[in-house]
Amino acid sequence: MQAALDMVEGGPIDFLTGDYLAELTMLILWKSRLKDPRAGYARTFLTQMEQVLGTCMDRGIKVVSNAGGLNPSGLANDIRQLAARLGLNPNVAYISGDDIAPEIPSLLEAG
Repeated sequence: MQAALDMVEGGPIDFLTGDYLAELTMLILWKSRLKDPRAGYARTFLTQMEQVLGTCMDRGIKVVSNAGGLNPSGLANDIRQLAARLGLNPNVAYISGDDIAPEIPSLLEAG
């Protein structure tokens, strides 16, 4: 959790990136989403953003991550809420569309 803070404060950097889609992580995200449909993203990313978002905005550092995992819209929403609590208004975007889980029954039926 310290790495993001170290990179942002130690800079200079233009982008802060993170990769959260390791196989084990995806399994953990899937299991958490089974319990709560609002889950499915890397919650540790929120903690990291709480530590660095203000500094990133002050220094013009862009943040790019796949921490949204199985619920990118949920993470984007929670990032917006976090930013509002911090008095910040960042541009937050996410990409969706690669979750084929709802299609699995029809794909299995089709063979």
